[in-house]
Amino acid sequence: MTLATFAYTGGDMVMVAAGEARRPRRDLTAAAKYMYLVPVCLYVLASFLVGLNVNYLDPRLYRLHETQNDITGKLSPFIIAVQRAGIPFLPGFLNACFLFSAHTAT
Repeated sequence: MTLATFAYTGGDMVMVAAGEARRPRRDLTAAAKYMYLVPVCLYVLASFLVGLNVNYLDPRLYRLHETQNDITGKLSPFIIAVQRAGIPFLPGFLNACFLFSAHTAT
């Protein structure tokens, strides 16, 4: 539940912006319409693209009901897709972005 909670903090940010806007009824209409539509579309698109590139039987994927001693960022399907693409520096950069995003979300 904690992982899903930080993804929907956009509504709070729109309400904070409404308190600081000169004309919130006019200025925040577009932001309020798209504050949930854009993240959901991005999550669905990212899941679809990763699903096209990573087989669900890939042994590098994290398995919930198996004991794995090495639980790191290498088990992410996004990292596996980038590794399969053959881009050498991007997996480390993506892991840093994921860590930075998780750290700044709280």
